[in-house]
Amino acid sequence: FFFSILCLMSETIMGNGLSPHESTAPAATKLLLPPEAKAALVEHGWDKGIVAFGFTASEATVKLAVALHILGMSDVTWVTVSFDDSPLQDIPEGFDPNMMTPGSKQKIGVKSELYKLITGNIGHMPALAIKGDMYLESDQILKMLALNNDCSSEVINLIDCSILYQEKIFEALKHWGWSGMHAAQNYSMVNKANYIDYGVGKKDEAWEKEITDAIKDFMSKLEKTLADKSDINGFWVGDTLTLADASLINWVQSLEGVAGLDVKKNYPNCYANWEKIKSSPPEGSLPFIYGFPVFCGYVTQANKDARTNGFDINKYWE
Repeated sequence: FFFSILCLMSETIMGNGLSPHESTAPAATKLLLPPEAKAALVEHGWDKGIVAFGFTASEATVKLAVALHILGMSDVTWVTVSFDDSPLQDIPEGFDPNMMTPGSKQKIGVKSELYKLITGNIGHMPALAIKGDMYLESDQILKMLALNNDCSSEVINLIDCSILYQEKIFEALKHWGWSGMHAAQNYSMVNKANYIDYGVGKKDEAWEKEITDAIKDFMSKLEKTLADKSDINGFWVGDTLTLADASLINWVQSLEGVAGLDVKKNYPNCYANWEKIKSSPPEGSLPFIYGFPVFCGYVTQANKDARTNGFDINKYWE
């Protein structure tokens, strides 16, 4: 049921030495949904074709949005997922276009009972329904798509790299960025329990070093991948878009805009590649490239005093 894609058939393996068959990075597997969840998918017509749920200005959903365009999957139905508990509804006239996924006709809150039901009580975005089978986790979905479309080892290994490091990187984003913003907003957009243990004074130096060491490993692998190319052209593999580009599209902007890491100084190849990407944005990426920085501005403002007083991720790069 997947669409075909022309992937580069290079045999190059990324610097971590793993082939896709040796990697421990998982691909997405369909959720085991209870009968009432399956009935809800049928009721709303989400059991047919391909339905994507998410907010494409977000750092996770943009990966899926770009991947679907790369795969030529133009008949996808998008449902905007908002950061609240609002029930499923048609997008009202005059609704802020910056808060919706382009082309979507409906929206639903990530904390709503219906969304939690159809995502196995997890309530994460993005989610992808394919003929009634529901999948979660953007990079794991991309790996599933890559395997089903016979993408090259080079592409799959870059997706694997994102999967293997994403948990620690997202912890860093919570700790040095999101937690401060969400606390300032009284956790109105998120589940407080997911952020309350991060931020100023919540983690010791050993934990911070472990997390930043993981970021260094990850970004160094990406830096070397680009250094080994003949030129930095805005593509992670060759000179055309692959699912690796979708998987890695968020990291520079997330680490820079949310955690406050000086990516330009510490990882100049990655920064230069990101500038190339922004100069010719892939389809599906515009809400993230131009909309996500608005949220980054809120994060920066909320963490301004803490960073001035030394709560700065960059000290681990000094």
